Amino acid sequence: MGMPSLFAGGAAVGDVDADGDLDLFIVRGDTAPNLLMLNDGSGRFTRSTANPGLDSPGGGANVKLSGPVFADMDGDGDLDLFVGGLNGEGSRLFAGDGVGGFTDVTAGSGFDSMTSDNTISSSFGDYDGDGDLDLAMAHWGTARLASAPGETETLWRNDSAGGVIRFTAVSAAAGISAELGLNVDGKIGRDRDYSFAPNFADIDDDGDLDLLIVADFNSSRVFRNNGDGTFTNMTDPTQITDTNGMGTDIGDFDNDGRPDWFVSSINSNRLYRNMSGSLIDTPSAGVDTGSWGWGSCFADFDLDGHLDIYQTNGWISDTGASPQEPYTADRSRLWMNDGSQIFSDAASASNIVDTVQGRAVICADFDDDLDTDILLLVNGSPDGAIYWDNQITSRRAISVRLNGPPSNRTGIGARLTIETAGTTQTRWVRAGTTFTAQTAPTHVIGMGDDAQIGRLIVDWPDGRQSVITSASAGARIVVDHPG
Repeated sequence: MGMPSLFAGGAAVGDVDADGDLDLFIVRGDTAPNLLMLNDGSGRFTRSTANPGLDSPGGGANVKLSGPVFADMDGDGDLDLFVGGLNGEGSRLFAGDGVGGFTDVTAGSGFDSMTSDNTISSSFGDYDGDGDLDLAMAHWGTARLASAPGETETLWRNDSAGGVIRFTAVSAAAGISAELGLNVDGKIGRDRDYSFAPNFADIDDDGDLDLLIVADFNSSRVFRNNGDGTFTNMTDPTQITDTNGMGTDIGDFDNDGRPDWFVSSINSNRLYRNMSGSLIDTPSAGVDTGSWGWGSCFADFDLDGHLDIYQTNGWISDTGASPQEPYTADRSRLWMNDGSQIFSDAASASNIVDTVQGRAVICADFDDDLDTDILLLVNGSPDGAIYWDNQITSRRAISVRLNGPPSNRTGIGARLTIETAGTTQTRWVRAGTTFTAQTAPTHVIGMGDDAQIGRLIVDWPDGRQSVITSASAGARIVVDHPG
């Protein structure tokens, strides 16, 4: 399987059977069948056996897949599933029926004509503002001609209609293809795409989604959405300096209402603070040195109203590990935000240290007890996963889940503003990636010692707004679209 076998795989998270809790789809490569795991609401999962096509898509030996994401692609109100293909195996698309069933609809979707060798991670968002969810992909190691950059299959426009899912590759026309694969100092040519993880976010607060791409070899990119279907490369080489970008997440760590960007790397992590649309490296935050980082996430683990960061680590070379190799048993990191945007590693004190070959990470409230748990997938083992159950009891919180319109039931692209006596926090509902794993659609909002929130404001992607004027700690809030 080559190099991708050392880092690919991953998991998707979403409520596939419409019972109000978070289910999982886990990709296990060619070592074992994939898993669709249904949550009973308490964080206990049962494997679904109703979808044999998900176990080994395509039949025969298990197809090598990576970076699964749940999203409603056809606008029928339930979650569908995209899974990227590796080594030319081809990506897969499954239509959901809303009660946990899936049907392979790859044929005719546009993904059946893909040429990229490796689709590592994917992310959904409505970049063109037409109401449906488009798709961004990362294709680490995919070759192309240096003389003709052409279509890199990075950005896919959703052209679904009449219940038929259909996507069109538009990276070249959007101005993205020509800007990938060349690092800021020119050492890596345009012959290969080394991207690991794409995410949509409105960085410049102009109402449309920009595209942030984490990539290897100094080739991470910031693309500004021009609002006309095209993007401009706005990468500042003096600031975007993650040497080997791998994992990522987007969140407002300084509570100023703007989305910031965390990128894990090899001892060169970067926390990019959003300063009025410009992403500025913030070494003073204290998260730069994190070893060989992969999956990472923003979450308020201690519920104090400030986002913390979890990161998993590890690497084993394809020639085999040696006692001198420093990353083979490298521990995870749990950086806690003290409220002044300074982080300190509390992994040991929080009993969350591991030394496994961690890769994909999902941070979500799987057991619905109003704190954020962690699912960590381990490379190279069919049963390799660690589930960390958050045990905090001393702080207050609410959870927020959106019930959007039929074309976007989970409210992807919505902005949440939560006001309490102590803080004003901002979250974004996303179907993004933290590295081969999906971000959760339900948000846990820490309230510190506050017993009430003053207001919850939901700014929907279509411009409408919902306002909840008061809610007590412990509330599980479902906000319906006002249309």
